[in-house]
Amino acid sequence: MQFVTFDLAYVQRLSAGDSDTERHFVAYFGELLGIKLRARVRSAYLVEEIRQEVFLRTFRLIRRPDGIRQPERLGPLVNSICDNVVLEFRRAGERDPAPMEESFDRRDDSADVETEMLSHESSTAVRHVLETLPQREQLLLRAIYFDDKKREQVCREQGVDREYLRVLLHRARLTFKDKYMQVIAK
Repeated sequence: MQFVTFDLAYVQRLSAGDSDTERHFVAYFGELLGIKLRARVRSAYLVEEIRQEVFLRTFRLIRRPDGIRQPERLGPLVNSICDNVVLEFRRAGERDPAPMEESFDRRDDSADVETEMLSHESSTAVRHVLETLPQREQLLLRAIYFDDKKREQVCREQGVDREYLRVLLHRARLTFKDKYMQVIAK
């Protein structure tokens, strides 16, 4: 996967409904959201539900007249929307008890088993790659993406300002991406 920098022209094409740009957007963020959600949600069904809800909300926001004010921040925006949707799904799950499963209406879990195996393999690969990174990059990536710490808190812990944290995270993501691509290519 190649990381993308987003600009006003890209967001305008999305807003206008350009099908190639929409396909790119869904493919690009679909993979990233899948990785993030598989680490946070156990059900493959919920991963897909949440991913679709994130896309729906993002496209609604992009197509609003006041839309996106900072196109270069499209990635963090999608990430924030994803975090909010995950929280909403969790809250809804706490309020609505799961329906009781009827003994005569069993579903076939074989597809879920395969998805879980793939998810387990990718999470194992992610853990392996994280362990090979320099200590500071490990700390930053874990804090932001796994522990969901606020960037201000990470800035205080690392003794850096927000702009330099952005640079450090960018470097850490690039290093992670390179090593992850090597692992999955094997």
